[in-house]
Amino acid sequence: MLARLSAESRRFYAWLAGIWALGLGVRLFYAIHYKWDQTIYGDAAGFFYQARAISEGHWFVDPYRWHWLHAGFHPGAEHPPLYTLFLTIPDTLGFNTFREAMIASVILGSLTVIVIGLIGRHLVGTKVGVVAALLAAVYANLWINDALVVSETVAALVIALFILFAYKFWKQPTWRNGAWFGFFGALAVLTRAEFVFLVPCLGLALALTARTLPFRQRLERLGVMALLVALPVMPWVTFNMLRFDHAVTLDTGGEFTLANTNCAGTYYGPNTGWWDASCLANRYKQPGDESTVALHYEHQGLNYLEGHLSRLPVVFAARVGRMWGLYAPIQQLPKEDFEQGRGPRTITKLALAQYYALAILAIAGLVMLRRRKVIIYPLVSLAVIATVAAMLAFGATRYRVPAEIAIVVGPAVPLTALLDRLGDAFRPPQLSSGPPEPGAAPSGSTGDAERTDQTVGAPAGH
Repeated sequence: MLARLSAESRRFYAWLAGIWALGLGVRLFYAIHYKWDQTIYGDAAGFFYQARAISEGHWFVDPYRWHWLHAGFHPGAEHPPLYTLFLTIPDTLGFNTFREAMIASVILGSLTVIVIGLIGRHLVGTKVGVVAALLAAVYANLWINDALVVSETVAALVIALFILFAYKFWKQPTWRNGAWFGFFGALAVLTRAEFVFLVPCLGLALALTARTLPFRQRLERLGVMALLVALPVMPWVTFNMLRFDHAVTLDTGGEFTLANTNCAGTYYGPNTGWWDASCLANRYKQPGDESTVALHYEHQGLNYLEGHLSRLPVVFAARVGRMWGLYAPIQQLPKEDFEQGRGPRTITKLALAQYYALAILAIAGLVMLRRRKVIIYPLVSLAVIATVAAMLAFGATRYRVPAEIAIVVGPAVPLTALLDRLGDAFRPPQLSSGPPEPGAAPSGSTGDAERTDQTVGAPAGH
């Protein structure tokens, strides 16, 4: 297989392998040096013990009732299933400690580096792919999640694959690219419920604007996308609809979040735009199964929201501002540490500084891509869905994970251009024994042939 690759492709994959190793090393160092003895609590505990129950033959039970309250096996679907299913793999194979789950997540998260490199290469060229992968390897807001044993690890990977095939379909609207786009869209939905809105919208836009295809074939491609989204998602939805007392589709987490983010402690005072655990007091003393309890807290949250509509714009702004690091970013750091174990403070400050720098460069990168006639709405849509998720829930940095893909891909474009300019400035001029041939490039200049990997036009017909 390697023999069939061009010399340029072999160099790219060699660079990508080395950068992946760097990214894995960074993640392993953080996990072992900083998080090796972390306390198991919160979402991480839920994922870990739910996976443990599945490996023992009890599919998707409430992990808190089962493990801590010893109350038996009750249906549970507080989160979509994909990350839990991933954790069952090492557990079933005998790697059943929390540390081993952490290492498995670190390895999985490191694969995101490779996919981001492929996105950069597909968008512009090999140099941009290498720079994008390098940024993904060292960007703390990506690797910090991998050691925490939370679903953001698998979310980053499947969202990156989803965006990769969005651009592949844009360039080549084949059945195969449409099918892979739909499949990874389904995995995104099975990781983060909010993607149930983005996947069909983006698929519709890509299919209906595939101008190289007759309209009928565009509809056929759209149908393939829809089918490949539905096939993996529907078994989970059907499973939930059959086992709970009330209708549950993807998860019950949204109902509980509605309660602990719409109460006095999150609408007023220093925690505006955050969450308050006291608003979910006595959750496990409520009668009924998880769907019944979720319905109770959904009504509680909606009642408070409806009684404080005038305060809602301020709360929405605080939630979005917190997620984007625009509102009380320093105050946010200990909150993030408490909620998910993001820390120590030195690491979270590094993550914040990296984010500010890359976010500015990402905007410049999107402008440069648009000038090259590359569509940017797939990348922009990641920021939109992250903003909507924070607005409807609370202002956690982890809700920004979809947008982090764009935040590392975007800067690779201007940074590569800068490196090219610096290379040209320090390249010694070529000496000539006579005048240049008519039409030849001036001595020391860079011809178009040297930049073929940086040239991108719209697909045929655009």
